[in-house]
Amino acid sequence: MQEQAWLHGLAAQLPQVWREGIRVEAALSGGLDSVVLLHLLRRLREVHRFELGAVHVHHGLQTAADEWARFCAQLCTDWQVPLRVEKVRVAADGSGVEAAARQARYRVFAASPAEVVALAHHADDQVETFFLAALRGGGLRALSAMPRERLLAGKCLWRPLLSYSREQLAAYAARHHLPFVEDPSNGHQIYLRNWLRLSGLPAWRAHLPHLARHISASVAQLQEEAALLAEIEAADAALVCRGGVLDLALWRGLGSGRRRRQLLNFARENGLGGLNRAMLADADRVLCRADSGRWLLAGGSLLAHQGRLYALEAAWRQTYPPGQEGCVQALFSDGLWQLRPSENGLAEECFARNGRIRPARSGERMAVAGGSKTVKKILQEAGVPPLLRTDWPVLEIDGECAALIGICAARTHAVRGGLLPYWPPLMRWVMHRRIGETDGFTVADI
Repeated sequence: MQEQAWLHGLAAQLPQVWREGIRVEAALSGGLDSVVLLHLLRRLREVHRFELGAVHVHHGLQTAADEWARFCAQLCTDWQVPLRVEKVRVAADGSGVEAAARQARYRVFAASPAEVVALAHHADDQVETFFLAALRGGGLRALSAMPRERLLAGKCLWRPLLSYSREQLAAYAARHHLPFVEDPSNGHQIYLRNWLRLSGLPAWRAHLPHLARHISASVAQLQEEAALLAEIEAADAALVCRGGVLDLALWRGLGSGRRRRQLLNFARENGLGGLNRAMLADADRVLCRADSGRWLLAGGSLLAHQGRLYALEAAWRQTYPPGQEGCVQALFSDGLWQLRPSENGLAEECFARNGRIRPARSGERMAVAGGSKTVKKILQEAGVPPLLRTDWPVLEIDGECAALIGICAARTHAVRGGLLPYWPPLMRWVMHRRIGETDGFTVADI
């Protein structure tokens, strides 16, 4: 009777993406928790008709790692569940072996062919995660511990066992005589999580028998508050971020906490990494007063220019392929470039000539109405930050700068309504405004 309640409970909290025929992959370490999860999913599959597979991440950190992989393979053969074994290389980068191993696992989960990846975290894991976050000075998101569902690279990570304790899982395994392996490192109290499990939390439970229930209630409340915060952040982002650029004037209208949260999210979502508290405070202080500044992060830098904040990736100089040479029409027909009509685009005859794509040169000039102007000045008037001006791609024809990619064509090669080449990743750096009434041309309408 109790097990039927378990199965009904699991069925009641199936992920939102659930549908008949959906693919589910269970993370299978070979330990008690993951074996119980796979067993339950096999039983659930009989009713709900989904495709079930398993994945074993081979970390190679233990001498028995190969043996565990063989155990999982035999178990899945016996249970008629397809298994993939993924070997990973765990390289600790200062965050510790545990954190590095976790990152490696989640990279494997992100590459899953299934729509849903099921993980065997249970109620005791949730309590440990909460305490670990508190001991490490975590904020609301960290204290919210593990959600039952979340997205990872477009897949749903599902933790269906969060309502059950390890003791309940062990009793289930005993009733069904389920085999599993033991990881000897689980007894090493050098790891903080293991110390909590084996020494810290038992002492707390001796004084507070219902500790797990209270912590679970707190986590549920924190998750509700985190969801509310996420809605507010999404609304703020829709207001201040457009096309991968953050508008500083609109951003300044937010309160301090909301401003800093937008800076954090903007950096993370653009692959730059996180900002520590000191850097975040400095960026907030500077940008509240000035329209320019730069902050170096692990994956690149935050770059403010003329009231806009950009994410500049570390390898930004490789965002376009310089040095290409040949027929102009062929240069821009590889599917990477775009050609759009412009008030100041290239004349049709230019596309039949030979040309070359290269970076702008220091001191280089380009023909404009009434004379010439330095490429640097044109890029400045187009709003391009100084850091990018010397590497901006130009189209050279007969040794002359015939066009600035995405900006304008030279007067000697231009015609109203002609086509202008674009390299889409660079267009975020161009301000959508007129360069100057006396120049006789405008920044392309992008």
